[in-house]
Formats: sequence, C-alpha cells, structure tokens
Amino acid sequence: MFETMDDFIDYVWSFYGEHEDTLYPMKGLTKKMIAEASWIHLQMCCYPSFPYITWGDGDSIDRERVRDILIDKFNLKWSN
Repeated sequence: MFETMDDFIDYVWSFYGEHEDTLYPMKGLTKKMIAEASWIHLQMCCYPSFPYITWGDGDSIDRERVRDILIDKFNLKWSN
C-alpha cells in the first residue's frame, strides 16, 4: 500500500496529528512518536507470541494498532 515507512507515518499523522483537517487529533502527538509506535507494531508482527498480529501493508488495521500503541505508550489523549 505504501512505498516507504515515511508514507505510512504521514498516513497515521493525517488521522491523528494536531492540524486543521485531522479527523481524530491526539494532543501532543509527534511524527517521532508515530515512528516509534510503528516500529513496535512491526516488531509485534514478527513474534510468535502475537500470532494474530500481522502487517497489512499499512492498511487501516495497521493504523488503528499504531493508534492503540500511541495511546498506551505515550498516554496520549484526544484533543478537544
């Protein structure tokens, strides 16, 4: 779906970053946080202890899993 991880990070940012046309802005989110959460998600895809987690080529499920990691790891909240 995406050619590079930067493309995926931009995709996640378009949904959750704090900017004018964001659908679900998260207060304090940075692209660096998205990169870290994406790396964690990719690592989870490689471990047999997470048999139901797979990489879907950057689809909406991947975005939502990264969102959940962001909320968990960085204790982020939705912007008002």
